[in-house]
Amino acid sequence: MNFSEELQKYYSQELELRKNWYSPVADAYNKGRPNYNLELINRVIELTNLNPRMRILEIGCGPGNATVSFALQGVSLLCLEPSPAFCQLARQNCASYPNVEIQQTSFEEWELDLEKFDVVLAANSFHWLSPAVKYIKAAAALKDDGYLILLWNMTPQPQ
Repeated sequence: MNFSEELQKYYSQELELRKNWYSPVADAYNKGRPNYNLELINRVIELTNLNPRMRILEIGCGPGNATVSFALQGVSLLCLEPSPAFCQLARQNCASYPNVEIQQTSFEEWELDLEKFDVVLAANSFHWLSPAVKYIKAAAALKDDGYLILLWNMTPQPQ
């Protein structure tokens, strides 16, 4: 079996496991995970000319750390979150933003809306997606002039 077949086997078998991987620590994650740096968010807004007429598909929103930063800009967000625990936290954390919809589903299982989004956003989540699906489905969800935004919020690691 080659590497590509191994990856596909892993991702197809482990979807149910990946949906709940962090569920037992969802509250701690919600309290301890740092928010995204305002400078980074502002740079994304600048590069994409993000404005309230735009629509974002967020993949794996977790408790809504990045979601809130973009919701503050007035854009519409459809957020996909497979974990029931994180979905509940995201709904709580985003309750004051009527422009945010949270759906409990994985990106792999989500029914694709073709060319509907100006931005596909994945903040600390893109590496969890099946390699066979993530780029193709993200591209299909984007409008012709859309943006794929991949963010990671990493803490400095000592040498």
